[in-house]
Amino acid sequence: MMKRWLVLVFVLCCTITFAQDRYKYVIVPKKFSFFGTGNDYNASLMTKSFFESEGFIVYFDTDNFPAELANNRCLAFYVNAIKQKNIFITKINFELIDCTNSVIYTSVQGTSREKDFLNAYNESIRIALMSMKGKLNFKREQKQQNEIFVAVESPSKSDVVPDPVKEESTKNTDNKQLFAIPTANGFKVVDEEPKKIMVLYNTSVKDVYIAEKGLITGVLVKKENSWFFEYYQNDQLISEKVAVKF
Repeated sequence: MMKRWLVLVFVLCCTITFAQDRYKYVIVPKKFSFFGTGNDYNASLMTKSFFESEGFIVYFDTDNFPAELANNRCLAFYVNAIKQKNIFITKINFELIDCTNSVIYTSVQGTSREKDFLNAYNESIRIALMSMKGKLNFKREQKQQNEIFVAVESPSKSDVVPDPVKEESTKNTDNKQLFAIPTANGFKVVDEEPKKIMVLYNTSVKDVYIAEKGLITGVLVKKENSWFFEYYQNDQLISEKVAVKF
């Protein structure tokens, strides 16, 4: 039979103290609600990259969280994007929401008159994100209440089911040298022929580009002095190393 341990209930203190720490984590929706089931134009990937560049550890809301965050959601704030309805102008701003569902910061509203959806969302999101750059060092208020130990039963090993782990799949593409040629909105990546390999669009984040490679849309991001083309395939993050010179 499974052994069970009982832990007595103790009240250790009766005071309430307050502490302030910088937020460590950010949670970004895998897809913002206003996109519905349609194309999200890499809005979530772009948003995730921005907050990572600001020094946060960022997870999508569909990811498995580390134990520290899973046990204390107040270590993170949640990113919500709001789109204002307008026929001719794309208007988007961001709200940062804490674990009590309170809005702790609101970005400026990014706007775009671009008719192409990709360019319109890219421009409006870039403006909204850039308005928050360097302004996210606010503190979270942490309440430390009466500390209580409760009765606990320890499960047997057979009862423990490991959480599924989502792994990032890294692909090493051929080491063919590619070259980035400047365009009005970013770069065109070509090989030595020159044959067009992918198209890059500027974002608000340094060394992060929205990338189109054939029918695949993702982001090109620089990590540890190497470039990676990242995109989702069957709900799995694919990361392809790319040798490109700018």
